[in-house]
Amino acid sequence: MKRLFDLSTAAAVLALAALSCSWGRTDTNVAVNSNAVATATPDISSTPESSGAEATFAAAEPLIADLYKQHDLNKGPFRDRKRSVVDKYFAKPLADMIWKNEQRPEGEMGAIDADPLYDAQDTDIKKFSVGKAVVNGSKATVQVTFENYGENKTITYVMARDGDAWKIADIKYPGGYTLVQSFREYEKTAADPPAASSPNGEFEGKYRVGETTCTVRPDRMAFEVKWAKGSGSEYFFYKDANVFESEEDKSGGRNEFRFDDEKYNTGTFVRADGKTFKVSRARA
Repeated sequence: MKRLFDLSTAAAVLALAALSCSWGRTDTNVAVNSNAVATATPDISSTPESSGAEATFAAAEPLIADLYKQHDLNKGPFRDRKRSVVDKYFAKPLADMIWKNEQRPEGEMGAIDADPLYDAQDTDIKKFSVGKAVVNGSKATVQVTFENYGENKTITYVMARDGDAWKIADIKYPGGYTLVQSFREYEKTAADPPAASSPNGEFEGKYRVGETTCTVRPDRMAFEVKWAKGSGSEYFFYKDANVFESEEDKSGGRNEFRFDDEKYNTGTFVRADGKTFKVSRARA
């Protein structure tokens, strides 16, 4: 009887040992399976470029938002005149152009004749918004929209990847030109001989109007005006008492040059919307 009990006890012990081994194998299998699942999850950095770009494209937007924030605080690349600040926001080719323009002598007109972030000489900004970036590999575009004196505007930032960061490669304006084009055209104009000025009572030559410039050339009964920024010509006609007015624009308004005397050296430019700018004959 005792022997039968011992055999039963031994059998029970063996059964428990076998069950214990079975549990151990099951735990090991779960651990292996868990590692397999974790390994099967792709690392973003190892996925194709398109997936990586989608995961990091938002980094382009904070750069633009910060650029405007600093600019509105009278800081940033167009205010501080520090190369490190320029390089923070702009890709090297454009950064070089901006930095070269910033080295001009004090008081000398450069390539930028308006606020480069708002494309205007006067600003009253409302409804400002930085849009979502559209990424295409190592390039991206970010649109900034706002209202300035009731006029809706959209400025497009062309971005380029610089390592793990985004930098601004160009800025496209509503008029069809870009910041890079403005610098290139300025360099070309600076290399050309200066337009002849006429200090003896002729409305011709180069004039400074506000923060921009224009070149005036008599053309039969009119005066052809070419602005430093933009394409095409605008024609003005003698009105009276040292005043020259343009053709009507789409709204029926006219621009006017109103000079102080018959030598046409100084005066006021009255835009069709009523805004005024100082006019002076530029030195040859």
